[in-house]
Amino acid sequence: MSEPAEQPRPVLQKLLTHGLGSAIVDRGYDHVGGIVVLAGDAAVLDTPDKLLGAYGFEGGQEFVDVVRFELPPLATLANPVAPGSGRTPLHPTGFLRADAVVPVWELSRTRYSFGAEYWRIRADGEQKVLSAYQGAARGWRGAKGWSPWSPLVGPRARWRGTETCADLVGDSVLLSVRGDDGPAGWEQVRPQTWVAAVPAAECELFEVVLRATWRGVPVRILASGPSEARVLLLVDDEEQATALGADVIEPGVFEATVARSELSDLEGVTHEVGPGVRP
Repeated sequence: MSEPAEQPRPVLQKLLTHGLGSAIVDRGYDHVGGIVVLAGDAAVLDTPDKLLGAYGFEGGQEFVDVVRFELPPLATLANPVAPGSGRTPLHPTGFLRADAVVPVWELSRTRYSFGAEYWRIRADGEQKVLSAYQGAARGWRGAKGWSPWSPLVGPRARWRGTETCADLVGDSVLLSVRGDDGPAGWEQVRPQTWVAAVPAAECELFEVVLRATWRGVPVRILASGPSEARVLLLVDDEEQATALGADVIEPGVFEATVARSELSDLEGVTHEVGPGVRP
């Protein structure tokens, strides 16, 4: 009996606020999470007014930007209005405010998948790709800046006894490491940054999720340094988040830079798949 055909990964669409769009262009920001929709479901929202109105924002804009991307490896989609979720959802019906039926999903924080495309949708209906994501090491094509990846966000790989940042590219995994000298045979793509493509069958993909409590609020740690950490607040209440001094990244998404000494109840979870298994 033949094996069942591999199912394609769903293609998602993320509406970019001005801040998120600027972060991609100016510093190569590659995190994604929060509210997303299936790109196919949202295809009828083909002008800025239609798209912004569906999210409850004012229209009248000349253009709006979105990113379209495959569901990243090991990332999860959740129903933000599922019974017992304990959430106060931005979209209480579970759908955008549109004539078309467009369900909303909540994506766990991760990096964009390789090949993600930055699109601009204009008022006259024109849609154009402005950039594409070329993995953690190369970042967004044409972006003004680039920031090193965090080992606490997005997929990683175990390969020949080492652990590296990983981007899934078809049947290959693009491995990325930082260091003055790269491994033999690896390509240097920027200072202290090296990449190599290896067969996915040789890799074990995994993701580390580190959670903690900060000032009584549950958080996910996104990056950690000697004395400070960047955290994602796992709450919906903007008033509560801003009272704690958190930054509003987009509606319903709050981050803060905190002292590591203020973090308690640390716990880590590793999500992983075996060699050659497409996550």
